[in-house]
Amino acid sequence: MDKSIGLFFGTFDPLHNGHISIAKYFLTKLNLDKIWLVITPLSPFKKANKVSNYYKRFKIIDSYCKKNENIICSDVEFNLNPPFNTSETLEFLTKEYPEKDFTIILGQDNLNTLHLWSNYSLILDHKICVYPRKSEVNKKSKLLDHPNVNLYDAPIMEISSTLIRNNIEKNISISNLVPQEIEEMLLNNNKVC
Repeated sequence: MDKSIGLFFGTFDPLHNGHISIAKYFLTKLNLDKIWLVITPLSPFKKANKVSNYYKRFKIIDSYCKKNENIICSDVEFNLNPPFNTSETLEFLTKEYPEKDFTIILGQDNLNTLHLWSNYSLILDHKICVYPRKSEVNKKSKLLDHPNVNLYDAPIMEISSTLIRNNIEKNISISNLVPQEIEEMLLNNNKVC
């Protein structure tokens, strides 16, 4: 049975090679059984009109995960009420799966704003593994000193979902930014809707 689970939260709009390299890095580094990509319908920090349809994102991410048995597409927030706060999702998951040992995978940019999140102290009750973000390399969060927080030498994500969306809009190739099955779905919206 899969006991050690990495929870990687995000809008994943879209899922790209940077997200995937982070997930694979932590799978190996932490010897996790699985990584769950927890798709957030809408981050409390983002505007609804700036995020693609949740079901569309789920189909795209699920198409990738079906071919990668250790990376799971989680729809847990489908069943929760907005706003989609990480603390509430964690509370739900720990009650629903008491036998699992959850580790949170978090970008350094998110760690630097974690104190602004709803009930962030509940999040800090879990082991938090932080990956560096290029824009945050020279910023040091005081939460890095927390006993449950560790910064890892994971690959720095230089790809952004915004870049991919802009490239699609401008008809620029995204082949080197996303897996092939995701590229096909993004470029052919009829398959996704």
